[in-house]
Parts: sequence; structure tokens; C-alpha cells
Amino acid sequence: MISIQKIKVPEDCNIIVNEFYNYDPKKAFTEADNYRYLSEDLFQCAFPEEGLIIDLGWYGDLKTNTGEFKIDIILKENWEIPMHTIYSNSVREIKELLLKILDYYSGIIEKE
Repeated sequence: MISIQKIKVPEDCNIIVNEFYNYDPKKAFTEADNYRYLSEDLFQCAFPEEGLIIDLGWYGDLKTNTGEFKIDIILKENWEIPMHTIYSNSVREIKELLLKILDYYSGIIEKE
């Protein structure tokens, strides 16, 4: 069953967008599901006090199922030059990376 991913977000982080489903286009591809569950705006959250945004999207061709997930880490609204960009073809891997990124930045912020 396709459902929204469970993402534990730190208390000091605000969710802006959460349309990140457990749909795996590599395992269960249909063009209709790609259009329904994949977009450039899957998940976005912000650590407002630090000016940090974590942005997850899927980029590629929905019809041919060629593309990948991308996480951009944005500092001070500088979308032109992200601090870091991470790519993956795997929905499982990108979720794990997203969780690690949230834990990492929450840990740094708590220590300051």
C-alpha cells in the first residue's frame, strides 16, 4: 500500500511540504503512479533560526521512468548554490539519507 513516508523531524525543524510517498518507481512503475507520487516537491523542511532548508525532489522523465531523487541543502535562501546536493535512484536510500541529514543538522544546532 502506498502511503506518506514516516519522517521524524526534529522539534526545531518546520515541515513545509510533505508529499514523499513510499512509492518505488524502480519496483512498481506505472506512468500514472509516477505522475501521482513523483515531483520536484516531495519534501521540504527548514531550520528557520539557522536559515537552513532541506529539499527533496524527484527529477527526470515520468513517462520513461528515467530519473533520480535529489536532496539539496540550502543555506540562507541561496538556491543557486546549494551547500550540498545528494542524488540516489533508490527511494529507500534517499529516505535513509534524508533521516541522517536531519539528525546531523539537528545535532549540530543543539550543540551550538
